[in-house]
Amino acid sequence: MLIHKRTQEDKILKSTIRGILGRSPSNLELFKLSLKHSSSSSESNERLEYLGDAILGAIVAEYLFKKFPRRDEGFLTEIRSRIVKRESLNSLAIRIGLSKLVLFSNSNLNNNKSKSIYGNALEAFIGAVYLDKGYDFCTKFILDRLINPHISIEDTIKSDTNFKSKLIEW
Repeated sequence: MLIHKRTQEDKILKSTIRGILGRSPSNLELFKLSLKHSSSSSESNERLEYLGDAILGAIVAEYLFKKFPRRDEGFLTEIRSRIVKRESLNSLAIRIGLSKLVLFSNSNLNNNKSKSIYGNALEAFIGAVYLDKGYDFCTKFILDRLINPHISIEDTIKSDTNFKSKLIEW
């Protein structure tokens, strides 16, 4: 049996992730990978980002479906897209402290990519949570630690920043 010796840096990372997650990660390497932007190494979080994006979308869709049983799919789709849009995820990653953990190289980023780096890392982190803890825990994490404490559904419904749609409707 191979025993990994944890460095002090690993112990701090594990503790920080426990603070964000509410539970210790079982597979720290998975979470380390979720925090590696493609600019920092040849191994990046992009595959986990892909998975996390799908899981986040499904969980938010189910949440809205149950919360608004009489609303049509157009409304549900619009609200889901506002919740999971890049700006919201960037802000959320900063609020929960995930932005302080992301590894990237400033020299390899253009300005447009740097604007989405934290939201991408949050999606990758969600992918890691899903693989490490399963769907039920991931659902609880998203709803109890991300959506409910940080996103006002009422304010999200009231805010409409899709000016093109407003113009077309007008």
